Amino acid sequence: MKAIKALAVREQSVNAIRASIMSGELAPGQRLVERELCEALDISRNTLRESYRQLEAEGFLEIRPHKGPIVAVMSDDQARQIYEAREALECYAVRRFTERASDDAVIELRVVADELAAAVSGGNAHDVDTWKTRFYEDLFDGAENDFLHDQARLMYSRLTRLRARSLSYPGRAAQSAGEIRGVIAAIERRDADRAADLWCDHVRHAAAAALSSPVDPIVEAPTLAAL
Repeated sequence: MKAIKALAVREQSVNAIRASIMSGELAPGQRLVERELCEALDISRNTLRESYRQLEAEGFLEIRPHKGPIVAVMSDDQARQIYEAREALECYAVRRFTERASDDAVIELRVVADELAAAVSGGNAHDVDTWKTRFYEDLFDGAENDFLHDQARLMYSRLTRLRARSLSYPGRAAQSAGEIRGVIAAIERRDADRAADLWCDHVRHAAAAALSSPVDPIVEAPTLAAL
């Protein structure tokens, strides 16, 4: 039972630190202060260091000799690599969804895409994120490939910061919603080739917008805001 409890505590600390990085509360390049984090999360130093190792493996932290952990700074080259992986995974998922999903699943995806477009028009960033997450969940469920879905989940945590950069590019949010509607139309026709091609274009446009936006700044901060 102690081992299970320790694992749960570590997972909670990993989730808290990851969420703070994804939200921007912990900025790229910012040093993490062990004492402050232990107090904020009410965890031991051993638990925190185990959390660091997991977050380093996920690409959220860099642990530098004699300097300790800092929030990882994503280079343009790293961003390109992530978008290349995203294109491969998602275009395959769109193809498989078009071929395998039930008619009801296709209708539901259309509903979610419409809600996403409405959120974009309304300028509500929280709703945009909610409906985009729902869209991906429905897409991968309909593709009927659990392994593919698991790999996508690992990638999406790293994509969060890039998505914010992409959608901040002037006109990109509305363009993105329009591209998704075009893909849905191809899916409804059960045209897997066209749907996959359009989605590949969608990901490439997102990559171009993200890489055209200002890169994540490096912030040197002596203290850490409460998590």
